[in-house]
Amino acid sequence: MSSFENINNFNQPKSNLFKMLMFSVLAFILLAISIFVPFIGIIGLSLILIPSVRMMLEGRIWESILCSVTGSSVLFFFDIKIPFLFMAILISVSFIYRYCFARNKGPLLTIALSAIVFIGLLIIFTSFITVFQNPDFIPDFFNRYKETIANFPDDPIVQEYMKTMSISREQMQSTITQAGGFLNMIPYLIPSVIIVYIFLSIFISYYWSMVIFRKNGIVLKGIPLFKTWDIPWYLIFGFIFGLILVLIPNFNARFDFSLDAIGANLLIIFGLLYTVMGFAVLWGIFDNFKIAYAWRILIIIAISFFIILLIIIPIIGILDIWINFRKLERH
Repeated sequence: MSSFENINNFNQPKSNLFKMLMFSVLAFILLAISIFVPFIGIIGLSLILIPSVRMMLEGRIWESILCSVTGSSVLFFFDIKIPFLFMAILISVSFIYRYCFARNKGPLLTIALSAIVFIGLLIIFTSFITVFQNPDFIPDFFNRYKETIANFPDDPIVQEYMKTMSISREQMQSTITQAGGFLNMIPYLIPSVIIVYIFLSIFISYYWSMVIFRKNGIVLKGIPLFKTWDIPWYLIFGFIFGLILVLIPNFNARFDFSLDAIGANLLIIFGLLYTVMGFAVLWGIFDNFKIAYAWRILIIIAISFFIILLIIIPIIGILDIWINFRKLERH
């Protein structure tokens, strides 16, 4: 018996299409308002998936597509191309949920496939814009960024700050020059930030869907306990490869910066991944010693204030590959 047959047996009332359409529109309005606000934008990105996925899991394919199209249409007020990107993302992710749900796949596979498709469509969209409509799209972005950094001391807000802190223009310019390598690298780290942003949004969306849909008889597979989270051992090669690229001595001016940028992106992605694994190990240790939840939160907050401790956390996550602190069953 398939998962969809199980839904029908619950005899639960179907979702109201008008409410789902309104939910989709409001979610996209929130996304449009908050996309550039840290963390708040993640909430908007997580919410836009829920109506389309809900309809798809109820077997109402065309209504799911209608929710995707209606919600995405909000973005026509900002750009004529971006709505089509989000339509494709929502429809594709909804079908992924349908596929995984019908075949009783785990939540991590659903989240991973959804995020990969999201990233893939974003790459295709960016490539299309760059190749066919605006070949200078990416170079212009980097040129504007460099101009912004060059004119940073002339910004009115920065000048007010300099006056308040009694910082001269020469001192500010000297600081910018000293931090030049780091500042120049920031735009090249955008890919890893976007990947992390998307994966986190998909994860939050799955969790909310799991909680909300259960009330209507749609039971998505639960996310495993945090202390049991694990990843394949071979992902360590991504972290090692990024570390190698960053540590390679300079040998050619044409390639040095590119290798450093690729390595830094890999370290951000896999470093954050092993940081999560490190906290999962720590949570398992808390469980073994039966530490109260309030103390756990306080300890994690305290760790976040110390750089040295934050560096130790991903190291714990990496060591767990071989030491297996939590005694997980691995194959």
